[in-house]
Amino acid sequence: MNRLLRLLLIAFSVILAGSPASRADEASVDEQIETLLGPAGDYKELFYAFKVALEEGKSDIVVSLVNYPIIVRIDGNEETYASEEELRDGYDDVFTDAILEAVANQEYGDLFVNSEGVMIGNGEVWITGICDDNACSTATPRIMTIQSGE
Repeated sequence: MNRLLRLLLIAFSVILAGSPASRADEASVDEQIETLLGPAGDYKELFYAFKVALEEGKSDIVVSLVNYPIIVRIDGNEETYASEEELRDGYDDVFTDAILEAVANQEYGDLFVNSEGVMIGNGEVWITGICDDNACSTATPRIMTIQSGE
């Protein structure tokens, strides 16, 4: 029994640690973000906060991570939301099954990164750095694009 318990603990720790490939992929994404956008930790924190809040249905957190105003394009319809309150009121129209699925299926180590930002899914959501001042010496990551199409 003791041997079985040890094997289970070893297996569990391997699962928690993730595969070497996934850690390498995350490191690669971090490096791309650092090179093109800024501190990777800020983008990683926003990505996971957004993903978890969507999965748990915490709309107050989701809308707090968005840059306003935001133009949302869902199935050919375009709507502008000027504030957290407006987006919260339209939450179910914006965060459709397609958006929820794209975010739920996205792994951090598989993110696409370019100089414009970080893409979730096939472009359903983009995270972009928003300048904190006129000199843009620092930029805070925010959700900048939400879109889907059938």
